Amino acid sequence: MVRLLLPAAAALAACTAAPQNDAMTSPTSPSQAPASSAQEKSQRAGAAVAPSQEPVSAAANPLPARQVDAAAAAEGRRALSTAFVRVGPDGLLTVEKRGGQVLTLRAVVMGPDSYCGIPAGTAKGKYCGSYAEVAAARPGGAPPPAQPDLAAPNPAPTGERR
Repeated sequence: MVRLLLPAAAALAACTAAPQNDAMTSPTSPSQAPASSAQEKSQRAGAAVAPSQEPVSAAANPLPARQVDAAAAAEGRRALSTAFVRVGPDGLLTVEKRGGQVLTLRAVVMGPDSYCGIPAGTAKGKYCGSYAEVAAARPGGAPPPAQPDLAAPNPAPTGERR
């Protein structure tokens, strides 16, 4: 019976912390140097001290107002993206802006909020624009193909038939 109690007593003694272990965890024991600040005392106790901060109201720091019309930006991004994936070997992309301006760009890069490209025919320079300003886009730099006027009457053939 004594043989069984000895290993149990040894295990119990190993689980309890001795007072000397606290002194060994800090680089200097309390007997060697007195605590000089509250920070050192809190480090010995194992607690972290954070600076206290004042609470801030959300009304004091409102979010900035969204400047871009979300529907126009989504429509412009969709139009530009559709044309972007169809760009041919010439690498040109024509963008028609809402104000009527037409840009032909090369090396176009689409970002999360805007697109950028180098205007065709120039060696340097970079143009970046918002998706909200895009009215239409098409691949290539040639003018758009002429659309037939479906409301116009069909012209009568001239000349004689044989």
